Amino acid sequence: MHEAIKPPLPPLPHAAGDDEPAPAPPHMPDGTTYPGLVVHPGLRPGMPRNAMTSDRTPYSKEPLKVLAGKLPPDLHGHVFVAGPSVHAGSPALASDGLVLRLDFDGADATFSSAIMETPSYYAREPVNAGATSRGPITRYLNEFRETTLSDVSISLGAQEAPNTAPFLVEGENMLLVTTDAGRPWAIHPMTLKAYTPLGYLREWKPAIPTPWAFPLLQSTAHPAFAPEVAEPISPRETESQQKPRLFFTNHAPKWPLGEGWTHLSSWDTWENRLHHWALMDAATGNPVVAQSLHQIAVTRDYVVLLDSNFPINFWTIAVQAALPGMTRVQRLVDRFTSERAYPQAVFWVVKRSDLRPSPGTLSRDDPPRIPAHRFQSGGGGLHFAARYENPDDVITLVAGHSPSEDLSHTIKEGDLLINGRRAEAYQEGMPTAVPVTRSSLGVHRIDMRNRRIESRLHSHDNFTWGLTVFSNAGLVNGELETNLRLYLRQKWRSPTSDNSDGAEPNWVIPDDELAIYFNSDGFAADMVPEYVYQLYKPIVGDKSGLPIQEGRAASFFKFYVKSGRFDGYVLPTGWFGFAPQFVPSIKLPKVPYWKGYVVALVVSDPTPDLLADSTGDEVWIFDSENMSKGPICRLGSKYFDVGMTLHTTFLPPGLGEILDGHVPDNAGPQYCVDVREDYNVDAMEKTYAEWLPGLFPRVPRVLFTPWRLGVRWALNFPKLRKVFEEDVFPNFPRQRPRSPPGGGGKKD
Repeated sequence: MHEAIKPPLPPLPHAAGDDEPAPAPPHMPDGTTYPGLVVHPGLRPGMPRNAMTSDRTPYSKEPLKVLAGKLPPDLHGHVFVAGPSVHAGSPALASDGLVLRLDFDGADATFSSAIMETPSYYAREPVNAGATSRGPITRYLNEFRETTLSDVSISLGAQEAPNTAPFLVEGENMLLVTTDAGRPWAIHPMTLKAYTPLGYLREWKPAIPTPWAFPLLQSTAHPAFAPEVAEPISPRETESQQKPRLFFTNHAPKWPLGEGWTHLSSWDTWENRLHHWALMDAATGNPVVAQSLHQIAVTRDYVVLLDSNFPINFWTIAVQAALPGMTRVQRLVDRFTSERAYPQAVFWVVKRSDLRPSPGTLSRDDPPRIPAHRFQSGGGGLHFAARYENPDDVITLVAGHSPSEDLSHTIKEGDLLINGRRAEAYQEGMPTAVPVTRSSLGVHRIDMRNRRIESRLHSHDNFTWGLTVFSNAGLVNGELETNLRLYLRQKWRSPTSDNSDGAEPNWVIPDDELAIYFNSDGFAADMVPEYVYQLYKPIVGDKSGLPIQEGRAASFFKFYVKSGRFDGYVLPTGWFGFAPQFVPSIKLPKVPYWKGYVVALVVSDPTPDLLADSTGDEVWIFDSENMSKGPICRLGSKYFDVGMTLHTTFLPPGLGEILDGHVPDNAGPQYCVDVREDYNVDAMEKTYAEWLPGLFPRVPRVLFTPWRLGVRWALNFPKLRKVFEEDVFPNFPRQRPRSPPGGGGKKD
């Protein structure tokens, strides 16, 4: 039932020049004294229409105006945001990547944006316009069509669309943007242009063993980076045998024509190579097969993988690609072939000491096999954090558990919802991200010596409905500390630095202060299709336990790991939040680095009460020490239309100038894939021609002549080569790699 629009609230408070807040107490962020703002409600509960619109226009340092409140003077640095460039009618999570950079200097704020343009992105438009077709049949085979995973062509493969999470690789001086369905891509921190994938296609094993020009690759959208200094695996090893510290997965779930497999992979930041280890269940000896590995984490001695609530249904994807427009058939296939996500979180733990690089680990097809230990607890989930230290071989994890949150489906217009209504046109493409049960936060301790897991689950009716993404103040892989150390090294080298003694912050967060920041989608019956509820009914039980009529609003909150205490802000009706990011005060080390601000993106539909210069998409600033008082500053612009976003990362000021991709002398970055070599059309033609004969090596080759002729006719390689030469390669000019500092060998 739609909630009636509430009467207008009093005018929003604005700080007058003679009514400035009192100075912040010592060792506190400046914004601590700022009051929380009153925000008018939006139109309706649940995800607004505005969440499914975005502006693909590139912007560079476009001003964000202060709509209400005041921008804290100690808020400095850059928040990078990744998400899909959504539009109603298309699967949101499979849309082209949209990258944002929010810049703060204490006095002003700006935003920049760009679309992630990969080789398959540039090839899609001419192919869909008929550049490679000989007629209706070949056009049907070659066209890219929207699916819930990515745009897929029957004959050419899957588009690589990094749209999920930005990730700084400090040891490589690379800023990556990731996806679950492809390789990570490095971007220029200033222009936001994608310039190289991490690894050649030949280094990654495809999830589906097809000869596609654009193979479907499955990796983790949240890599893991160990903050220690790069070093050899042992003092006697050569430089090429680096101790692994940057981890990904390369995996395939079980599908109709394959049993699935899981590789834990590492990127060698000295030699720029991808290493693989095949994971085997330590208890059974069988290969590890996961539904999805959306996030992994690293501790001092272990790598932890979470089998997450993102099961891939290849039947649905195949029907979406093969039968476009046949919505009823697609619905039927989705309903009859979908399986529930695991009701409990499944963690796989690997010893880092087992990860020894060797010539064999360079093989994507037959790498060494290593044991992985399975632990199960809590409810299903997508995201978790790991404390880096694991004293006495005890690993501490904090996980968001949403047992029935299943991102493998999208809402379609006309879908029956659990409140008896039908989904509207503006909801077409929204992910089914709202679980049909209350979520919880789990604090888990895995004792690797005794092979057991102990768990504490924490729930809150205002905050733990539909847990989605989180930020952190030092939990995940030391990412924040690593970025801050890099910043401080640059700052102290500056001749204008006021920190002459070079005193470092205290890098140990007191246990009582250790916290994680989450956002919750809340619960809105208008976002839950009836068939998704029926799929999970054995887990969640009868509808009588769900707040179908009253719902639950979206929220941002801070969770204290030791005490289990929640401090949060419930968003007004009609507002929906994404991508919270913790940002430390620039006054460190005087202010502890775990104190500062939370920067979050929010959306609502325009109403008469919406502030001038706001599109309904805004940036809100929270005082991290008092989330419950609400935003202390609202920023917006008439050009700021970003819709649904996903994950974020924070870079302190000044780092963009030293990262690869922003090179003043125009020399190439230290690492860059040669895209012409990666997409060699002659090699593609040979791969397609030899694929089917390779599956049946004992059959005389002459019998495959029709296959080879059919491949040449369907793929039209002369025209495909023209697409690459004219539409793809010019966007990725060959670059002369720079030599690492010192002339070669190891890199810092």
